[in-house]
Amino acid sequence: MKTELMACAAGTALLAMLATPAFAETLDIEASDTTDRVVVTGYRLNAPAEEAAAEIARQAGNIALVDAESFSTRYAIGFADTLAFTAGVVAQPKFGEDSRLSVRGSGLANNMHLRGVELLFNGVPINNADGFGDYQEIDPLFVSHMAVNRGANGFRTGSTMLGGSIEIIGISAASLDSGSALRAEGGSFGTSRLHGRTSGVQGSLDYAFAGTWQRQDGFRPNANQSNGRLYADLGWRWNDSVETRFGVLRSDINQEMPGSLTLAQLRADPRQPDPAAIAGQYARDMNAWRGWTVSHFDTGLGRFSVGGSATTRTLWHPVPVIVDQDMEDYRLFARWSHEAELAGLPVEFTLGGDLRRGETDARVFLNNGGQAGFQIGDSVQTATGANAFLDVRLGVTERFDLLAGLVNNSTRREVDNRLAPAAGGDVSFSSLTGRIGALYRFDDALTGFANISQIVEPPTFSDLTQGGVGGFTPIRAMEGTSYEIGLRGAYERVRFEAALYRIHLDNEFTAFTVVPGIPAAIFNADDTVRNGFELGAEALLHDGTSGAWRTRLAYTYGDFRFDGDAVYGDNRLPGLGRQRLVAELRYAIGAFEIAPSLTWQSGDGFTDYMNTEKLPGHTLVGLSARYEVNERIGLYLEGRNLTDRAYVSAVSTVANAATAAPARFTPGETRALYAGITLAFGGGQ
Repeated sequence: MKTELMACAAGTALLAMLATPAFAETLDIEASDTTDRVVVTGYRLNAPAEEAAAEIARQAGNIALVDAESFSTRYAIGFADTLAFTAGVVAQPKFGEDSRLSVRGSGLANNMHLRGVELLFNGVPINNADGFGDYQEIDPLFVSHMAVNRGANGFRTGSTMLGGSIEIIGISAASLDSGSALRAEGGSFGTSRLHGRTSGVQGSLDYAFAGTWQRQDGFRPNANQSNGRLYADLGWRWNDSVETRFGVLRSDINQEMPGSLTLAQLRADPRQPDPAAIAGQYARDMNAWRGWTVSHFDTGLGRFSVGGSATTRTLWHPVPVIVDQDMEDYRLFARWSHEAELAGLPVEFTLGGDLRRGETDARVFLNNGGQAGFQIGDSVQTATGANAFLDVRLGVTERFDLLAGLVNNSTRREVDNRLAPAAGGDVSFSSLTGRIGALYRFDDALTGFANISQIVEPPTFSDLTQGGVGGFTPIRAMEGTSYEIGLRGAYERVRFEAALYRIHLDNEFTAFTVVPGIPAAIFNADDTVRNGFELGAEALLHDGTSGAWRTRLAYTYGDFRFDGDAVYGDNRLPGLGRQRLVAELRYAIGAFEIAPSLTWQSGDGFTDYMNTEKLPGHTLVGLSARYEVNERIGLYLEGRNLTDRAYVSAVSTVANAATAAPARFTPGETRALYAGITLAFGGGQ
C-alpha cells in the first residue's frame, strides 16, 4: 500500500515538472483565465461557467468543473455519461439513468440510488431531507455546468458527507446566449429523445425554458423507459443591486427494471432476462415537481441572498416488495458574502444556513405480480434540520491564502410506524465540523493546495428502518477526518489536477443483501480507512494545418478497507476495483472531429466483505464523431462497447459470497450506436 501511494505521489511530482514553463510553453495569464481551456479543448466556456471556473481555481481542494459542452455530442442520460472524465468519481449504471454513484468511495453501502453525496440543482437539494435521493430527475440537456466538490471539498456548500457535493447549474439566458435549439436523437435498443429549448432577454426579464421526451426499450427484457421533463428559469432585475430568480423542474419518469443475473449468466449472455423481475414487473416510476426562488441583494456590506424551495414527489417501486411513497420537502436558506481587511490583510467570508423539513408517507406491500399485495409497512417519516456554515479566506501574501470553515448541523429523524407503533422511534444528530486549508500559487499557472477536514454523515430513513421493512434501528452517524494534498496547473498546451487523500472513518455504513432485491440491511462498521489518488489531464498534442490532436484522461485509484475490524480484519470494502482509467484521443480538422475512447476498470475488487469473490474488471472501447454543418446545424455519432464485451456494471454487496444468493450482478450495456442532430436558432450562435 505504501509503495502504491509513493508511486502516486511520484506521478504527481512528475506531472508538475512536465507542466513547467520550459515544457508546456506557459502563457502569462492568471490560472483562472479561460484562454488556456480554449487552447487545450478547442471550445470556450459560457459566461456562468467562466465565473464558476474562476471561483474553483481559488479553492484549497480538488474540485472539478464539468461543462455541458464536454458531453454535448454523446447520448448522455446520467452521471455515468456526464462525469465519465472526472477523476475520483465512479458511476455504475444499473437501469435507465439510475446508477450507484461513488465519490472517493462514498455510497459503497448503497446498492441503489443516491446517498453519501449532496446533489444540488440551482442550489436546491435533490436529496431528501434525510440525505437519501434519486438521480433520475436531472436531465443533462438542462445543464449549463457542474462543480464536483469531491469529498470534504463539499464544505463550500455546507455538506459534510463523505462524497461531498455536486453543484448542478441549469441553463439560463446567460449560458445559452439568448439562443434556442431543437435536438433529436435515436439509436440502439429503440432509443429516441427529443429536446427543445429557448431563452431570451426582454427588458428586466430573462428566461430559459426547456423540455425533453425520452424513451428506450433497453438491451434486456423488462427495461423499457418513457420519461418527460420540463425546466424553467426566470430572472427579474429590479435595479442594478437587486435580482430575483424563479425556477421549476418537472419530472414524469416511468422505468422498468431488468433485474440481476448470476456472474455465469452474465458472461454467457448479458442480454438474458431475470425471471423474477418480469414476474414481479420490477419498475421505478416517479412523478415530481420542484420549485424554487432566490433573491440577491448587492450592497455596500456585501452580497446577501435569501430564498426557498418546495418539492413534491410520488414513487411506485415494485421490486420483490412494492415501495409506495408520497414525499414533500421544504427549505428556506440565506447566504451573506463580504470582503474586508483584517490587520491589513484581505479577508473574505461567507456565512450561510438553511432550514429543512421533509415528510414521507411510506408504504410497503408484498409484490403480487406487480400489484400491491399484503401490506407489511406503513409509516410517516419526518426529517427536520438546521444547518449553518462559515467560510473564511485570508490572503497572507499575494501567493499564499489560508482558508477555514465551520459547519453546524442539527437534524432529527422521526418514524411513526402505523402498523406497529412500538416499532417506531426517533433520533437526533448534532455536530460542529471544521476545516482548514492552504493555497499556494507557485506562478500564474501552477497552484498547490492542502486541507484537513472533518466528515459527519447521519443515517437515512432507509438505514434506520432497514429499507422500510424493519423496526426502528439506532444506526449511528458516520464520522471521520480527511487529509488532502494536491496540485493543479493551467498552461497553454496542458491542464491537469492531481490530488492524494487519506480518510479515516468511524461507524461507516455497511450493507449486506439479506434477501435478493430487497434493500440491504445497514450496519455500522468499526474503523475504516481510504487512501486515494486522482489525476485529470487535458493536452493539446498538435495543432497545425493538418488538424489538431487533443487528449484527455481521468485516472482514479482508491484503496478502501477495514482497519483492524473484529470480523473482517483489514479486508477491502467491496463494490469497486482499486483503479479506473478513462481516456480519449480527439482529432479535429475544420468542422469535423473524431474521438476514440477507452475505459479500463481493474479486476482487483471484491463483491463481499469476506473478500472471497473477486469483482471482474473490464476494458471498453468507444468512438464518437461530430460534424458542424454550419453555425446552426450539428451532427454527432457515438458507438459504445464496440467489442461487445460482457461486463459487470454493478454488484449488490454481501457479507459472504459463498453463502449468498448468486444473482447479484448487473450487466453493462452491450454494443450500442447513437446519433443526433441539433438545430440552433438566434442568440450568439
